[in-house]
Amino acid sequence: MQTLKQQTPARRSDWPIFLLCLAGLLAGVTACQKNVSTEAIETDANGYLCLKCGAKLYTERSVFLGPKCPQCKEDKLMQVVGYYCEKDKHLTIRASQGDRQGSVCERCQAPLVNAMRAPREKDLKAWGATKGHA
Repeated sequence: MQTLKQQTPARRSDWPIFLLCLAGLLAGVTACQKNVSTEAIETDANGYLCLKCGAKLYTERSVFLGPKCPQCKEDKLMQVVGYYCEKDKHLTIRASQGDRQGSVCERCQAPLVNAMRAPREKDLKAWGATKGHA
């Protein structure tokens, strides 16, 4: 009977050490991975599209424009969003509001569901946007 009483306290004291090691292991494994949803909204620029004249502009992340387009002076400047197509690895950029075409890939015409991603400066430049000023 004494051996049972001696084993039970020893096993109980091992649990906190085991749980601490497990928590450390899980923290180490998950710390290096980027959260997909956070990555989708991170950007270094703001993109804009004028629904009246078609002007494509971008600014630094801390600078915001709108709603007056600097080119045609109409209140039709909208921020843009990107839709990433897994099929052909293309980012389609569209106005966040007022776009009648919807979220379809420009290249393969596939419907883009749950594919929203904030375009970065390099994406906006490739799209044809020029740097705007506040």
